[in-house]
Amino acid sequence: MNPTQSDTYGAAISALRSRKIEGLPLFAPILESLQIRQTVNRLVPSEADIDLGRVVLVLVLNRLLSPQPLYQVEDWLEQTILP
Repeated sequence: MNPTQSDTYGAAISALRSRKIEGLPLFAPILESLQIRQTVNRLVPSEADIDLGRVVLVLVLNRLLSPQPLYQVEDWLEQTILP
């Protein structure tokens, strides 16, 4: 039995995950103008897969938007539009 177009779309919509925007549009430009990421990367050079400035930026956003214990930041990040 071939799936109908509505079945295909229904399955695709069910697979979508909602993401939180929260205050990101407000805080992102402010943090960008403060050049936090660039400053951290300049002061603490690293050869890691992800730059330390980005990690600091995510932690700052977490503190501002939805303070979580450090062991729960990954769970919070998965629910936002940041990944």
